Amino acid sequence: MSIGRKEGLRMSKIKCIGIIAEDKSDFETAKILIKRILNKDNLTFKKAVGNGCGKLRRKALDYAIDLRKRGCDMLILIHDLDRNTHRTLYEELTKKIEDAPINNKFVCIPIEEIEAWFLSDPESIKSTFRLARKPKFHGRPETISSPKETLAEQIYLCSNKSTIFLNTRHNQKLAEQISLALLIEKCESFLNLHSFVTQFEYR
Repeated sequence: MSIGRKEGLRMSKIKCIGIIAEDKSDFETAKILIKRILNKDNLTFKKAVGNGCGKLRRKALDYAIDLRKRGCDMLILIHDLDRNTHRTLYEELTKKIEDAPINNKFVCIPIEEIEAWFLSDPESIKSTFRLARKPKFHGRPETISSPKETLAEQIYLCSNKSTIFLNTRHNQKLAEQISLALLIEKCESFLNLHSFVTQFEYR
């Protein structure tokens, strides 16, 4: 199954990446990770935030058109799987943006949530929060139910009940520290994102 689309790869370099996300936290997390993947600090990003999955789905095409007007020549739509069926959600989101006037587009669906990615590297969680001990997670990150709550629970317990995890505040810090190699190894949705963005040349 195709996970993204690229056209005119050899014609021009990517100048601006547009990201459609459910909230600002997901946008900032993706932005940090993409900059790290490409090892570029000077990339230009534009965002469209749905403030919830319902609005994101309804307005996905409008957001994409607006991002094109704002100079974006790559589009990445990020939507948590939550309790949806992957194939159904992927097909729905792909159809939403198929007529977007941006040739290079990609739908990224973290399973179940973008916080699952962080579970791939317990050592970086311990370091980021200066925990008393390393968190323990059972199973591969994208098979763990309620990853955001699981992450919060482990941070709370491993800090001797002194640290409360807030995704809006802490996801960016985790994104800056997490091992990209472990993410690629353990999270297929991140591997797909990595494979897509590394196909291109950038300004």
